Amino acid sequence: MKTFSLEIVTPTRALKKDNVTYLRCPGMDGLFGVLSGHRDALIALNLGEIKISQDNNDLIYATSGGFAEISGDKVELLVETIEEAEEIDKQRAEASLKRAKDRLKSKEGVDPKRAELALARAMNRLSISKK
Repeated sequence: MKTFSLEIVTPTRALKKDNVTYLRCPGMDGLFGVLSGHRDALIALNLGEIKISQDNNDLIYATSGGFAEISGDKVELLVETIEEAEEIDKQRAEASLKRAKDRLKSKEGVDPKRAELALARAMNRLSISKK
């Protein structure tokens, strides 16, 4: 099976994956997949799950959005955050979820849109941590 290289760049780190056979990302219009030979594209990413198939293994990551640039035999993900499912601190994610819910309930001096985004990020991290 043909493969491609993947680079994931965040403001704090970069991950490089070679011999990737499949990539699934959360696009703004829904999930999309990438195989070797995919047409060149620039796609906005939403909060959600990234799945990377490499060497007959699937790696699952949580992301809070960004962009995917697909060109030739390379895909570059420019994302705000990336966390492998196994790296997610469940207690910290649960605490974030509780804080976000409390903020939404209090409504005093709280930006509701920001609180809803925090809630969505915490729920995404918790969901992915269980995979």
